[in-house]
Amino acid sequence: MLRAALSVGLLILTSLFSFANAEAIAKVVGLYGSPTASGRALSVGSEIQEHDKIAVGSGNVQILFNDGTKLVLGSGSNLVIEKYLMKGGNTASNVSIDALRGTFRFITGNSAKNAYHIKTANSTIGIRGTGFDFWVNNETGVAVLEGNVRLCRTGKCVDINSNCQAGVAKATDTQLLKPRVESLAIRSHLPFILDQSWLRPTFRLKVQSCDEILSVTAPVERSNNPGCTSNCSRRKG
Repeated sequence: MLRAALSVGLLILTSLFSFANAEAIAKVVGLYGSPTASGRALSVGSEIQEHDKIAVGSGNVQILFNDGTKLVLGSGSNLVIEKYLMKGGNTASNVSIDALRGTFRFITGNSAKNAYHIKTANSTIGIRGTGFDFWVNNETGVAVLEGNVRLCRTGKCVDINSNCQAGVAKATDTQLLKPRVESLAIRSHLPFILDQSWLRPTFRLKVQSCDEILSVTAPVERSNNPGCTSNCSRRKG
């Protein structure tokens, strides 16, 4: 029994030592609510490490990576940072993210576009541009604000361009969204397009191009939740 206890104690100490010596790849620069990273409570200034699982209940967390990449997770979101390899010069050679569920904003940093790899349960997002919002549930949807993105599922891909064009990967198809469907999708799943006042200025994007799309349907009441994922209002900020 003593040997077993010593083994458990050694394992705990090894884990703590490994965590203490893990290299920080990013830090939290803004948040609302009580997000966590692999079970650790996060606050402004908290370090993020490779393989961390980021979870947000109610609210959001805004993360700045070492290469300047910016990531926002909204309410009910979960994401794993699978790999983050720096190659010098404030650039990364591999930034791999597994978005499990929720709503997100992603803004590329100093690294080459082919360094970024985002996958979800049913698709992959190839980054050819700068800034976009996306959601993950039983489908994956993307709205591009700056640059362009390629959304793929089982070999079926669609290129999504800037100025608030949106596409979705469903169980059987990948397609661009028509204006009315896109408007409803933004209101239901992409709160940061509707209201950026909860985000730090450097995490905001030019969303005026979405105004025409959002005008297709009538406005609805905005939730006070900073990471609301449904029944959000017209764009603000």
